[in-house]
Amino acid sequence: MITVRSVAADDAHAHRLWKAQERDLAERYDEPDLELETEFPTLVGSWVGYAEDGSPVASIVARWSPYAETAPGDVELKRLWVEPGHRGHGHSRVMLGAAEAAARKAGATRLILETGTGQPEAMALYESAGWSPMSAYGEYRDEPDSRCYAKPLATRVLIINGTIGAGKTTIAAAVHDVLGERAAHCGFIDADALCQAVPAPASDAYQQELLFDSLTSVAAVFRARGYGLMVIPRVVEDAADRARYERAFASADAGAAEVTIVRVVAPQDTRLARVAQREPAGHWRDWATARTVELDEVLEDLDLDDAVVDNSGDRDRLDVAAELLDRIGW
Repeated sequence: MITVRSVAADDAHAHRLWKAQERDLAERYDEPDLELETEFPTLVGSWVGYAEDGSPVASIVARWSPYAETAPGDVELKRLWVEPGHRGHGHSRVMLGAAEAAARKAGATRLILETGTGQPEAMALYESAGWSPMSAYGEYRDEPDSRCYAKPLATRVLIINGTIGAGKTTIAAAVHDVLGERAAHCGFIDADALCQAVPAPASDAYQQELLFDSLTSVAAVFRARGYGLMVIPRVVEDAADRARYERAFASADAGAAEVTIVRVVAPQDTRLARVAQREPAGHWRDWATARTVELDEVLEDLDLDDAVVDNSGDRDRLDVAAELLDRIGW
């Protein structure tokens, strides 16, 4: 077993492992002057795996692909290396898993990498781990010994649920801001804005069918532009909605989306105060005042959420967003 740690781009342990990798590749491909890049301007992360005695024995790097012919959401893996004396224990899969998890958190839609015919064990590893051959890219296009692989990643969708006045849209926007500060590839959709149309069908008062038709249409656009994380504020009071979001954000290469539902809650007096502040006196304030109480009970009874986060009136929205992301592992 190894312990994987995130390290800085100039980490001495990582660079020592990379040098060992270069010597190995120089021998395999009969290129004695081989030197590989050691700086990654679009770095997502760099990791070193440590043996039980504390010695560094494995490495991997992930970066946003710098190649024009690859897709905007592509993260390229580099520098996968395990010291010869520590092979045969699954360490390469552990390092791949660490890089993939980071790429998912960063909002990648696909992983790509390059290896070669001189590394048959690497090719076997990738093929057994769910990677598929892809066209050569970048400087590898004209290399006859190069073999490039890809692994699509499902879009991850976060639905911020909650009754009226709980702060769904405010917290969803804050989540989007936090992810943006982390340089994640993340899209935000105000679901309510996609189904503001009158008259609504008698059988669909809240325009759910219009919503999911709209989401299905725009989901492919966001994914094509490299946004693997989507944040959407919307009430979820139908158990079938999770599967509908999974289908709406599904892709041909990665399949159904991964959907997480988080409900934000606030005391009733806080919610009523928010309603009174944003709605002028009249029909809509009266409707929202009654609806927030009714809907809160409905959502509590349904219990469709993966997590519930407090959004009381005195909490900073960014603190709530950070807690929410931590709770769900984003």
